[in-house]
Amino acid sequence: MPNDMSRIRVASHFELTSFLEGRTFAWGIFEDRFGRVRRRFTVEMVGRWQDRVFYLDERFTYDDGRRETRVWRVEPSDQGRFTATCADCVGIAQGESSADTIRMAYTFRLKLDGRKIDVSFDDRIYRVGEHVAVNRAIMRKWGVRLGEVSLFFRREEVGEAPGNDRVAV
Repeated sequence: MPNDMSRIRVASHFELTSFLEGRTFAWGIFEDRFGRVRRRFTVEMVGRWQDRVFYLDERFTYDDGRRETRVWRVEPSDQGRFTATCADCVGIAQGESSADTIRMAYTFRLKLDGRKIDVSFDDRIYRVGEHVAVNRAIMRKWGVRLGEVSLFFRREEVGEAPGNDRVAV
């Protein structure tokens, strides 16, 4: 691994739809506001275009064995901006991308202990390399920080055998 991070920079603009098109795998944790890890999970994603809409199918597996699926509908607009929706999103997520960062802000209906609560997310994805990114998302309720999600993405390269980097939780 190179010590000089400038060597891994890629020339293209960092766009959600370009990075997540095809198969992507991710590993993550949720830390509460005190820094305690409360959940570990993996995500298998498949992103695809249908006409002018990008669909991102996410399949979560949590450390307690629970599974969850979510499909995001992403509509790019101009100058690196986009909107997104899914069944658990309250309203419309607003997003934008820059050279090496993607940011989304949205309200999410979270299932917690048999009930549903609306929380806000400040979600940022940072490009580390052509096929690797790190996601940090801060979750708040009434302006109070509830916790943070850290997620590490690895996009499958064309011709790569599926499942090479899957990690069990």
